[in-house]
Amino acid sequence: MTASKRVIIIGAGAGGLAAAMDLSAAGSEVTVIDRAAAAGGKMRQVEADGAKINAGPTVFTMRWIFESLFERSNADFATELTLAPAENLARHGWLDGSTLDLWADVERSAEAIGTFSDTHNANGYLKFCSDSKSVFETLKETFINAQKPSPIGLGLRVGLHRVNKLWETRPMQSYWSKLERYFSDPRLQQLFGRYSTYVGSSPYLTPATLMLIAHVEQDGVWLVDGGMHAVARAMQRAAERNGATIRFGETVQSITVKNGAARGVTLGSGEYLESDAVVFNGDSAALAAGKLGEGADSATRPTPPKKRSRGAIHGPKSRDKSKNPVASSVVA
Repeated sequence: MTASKRVIIIGAGAGGLAAAMDLSAAGSEVTVIDRAAAAGGKMRQVEADGAKINAGPTVFTMRWIFESLFERSNADFATELTLAPAENLARHGWLDGSTLDLWADVERSAEAIGTFSDTHNANGYLKFCSDSKSVFETLKETFINAQKPSPIGLGLRVGLHRVNKLWETRPMQSYWSKLERYFSDPRLQQLFGRYSTYVGSSPYLTPATLMLIAHVEQDGVWLVDGGMHAVARAMQRAAERNGATIRFGETVQSITVKNGAARGVTLGSGEYLESDAVVFNGDSAALAAGKLGEGADSATRPTPPKKRSRGAIHGPKSRDKSKNPVASSVVA
C-alpha cells in the first residue's frame, strides 16, 4: 500500500488496529469503522458491580510481535504499556479434585508434574518443552513472522540444507499421536491437547506442529496493567497519533466494488465513504454470504458451517470414559 492511499478498515479489533497502525505510519489516510463504543473487538472489558473484567483474552504472549508493530508506528511499546511477567502460568483442575499448576520455570513445572503424576510424565514434559522450542525456532522467522506465508515459501526459507528441521516440525503427524508419546497420563494428554483449541480445532485433526504453542508460553506470559483491553487502547492511540480516524458506533451496510476492486463503503446511516482500498477485519463468512454486498462476496471462499472452527469449545474429553475430563483451566 503506497502513501496517500485512502483506506477504510472495517472493525477495530486487534487485526484492524494493527492494520491502522501500519498503514497510517506509512502515510495512508486511514478511517476505521466499528459498531462498538470502544476499540478491541474480542479484546474488550465488561463491567460487573463496578469491577472491570476482561471478556476476551486474559494474558499476553509473543511480546516481540507487538514491540515491532509499535516501533513501525514510531511508538515505544514499553512506554505505552506496563507488563509484568507471570510466574504461575495457569492452574488446572479435574472433577476428582486434583489440581496442577504450571510455572514459567520449566523445571518447576516438571517437578509439579512429577508430584501430580509420576517421573515418567515429568520427563515427558521436559522432552515436550525441548521439542516444542525446536519447532518454534524453525518456524518463527520462516513462517510465523513471514509475509504471506505458504508451504512453498516455508520450504524455500528453511532451505534444502535444513530439510530435516522442516520435517521435525511434524506437519504430517497428528498432535494427539505425539502427545501420547510424551505423556501416558490421560489428564496430561487432555491438558496439553488444549493448544489445538486455540485455533478452534481438535488435537485429533491438527498437526503436531502446534506443540510450538507450549514454547510460546514458556517464552513469556505477561500480565498487562489495566487488562488486555489496555493493549487495544494503546494500539488505538498509536494509530491516531499517525493520523488515523476511528469512528465508533457506526455500522457498515455494504462495500462498493468497482472493476474488481473495493472503492468505498456505505454506512448504516446511509453515508457513503469513498476509498482506494478496504480492509475487512471481521468474519470472512459474512463476506462470502454477501452480508456486505454482492460485489464483495468474491473476496473470499464460503466456509460450510460444519467446517468452521469451534474456538469456543474447550476440550477434548479423554477417549477413556473412565477418566475424569478437565474441569477447568484458568490463569492463577
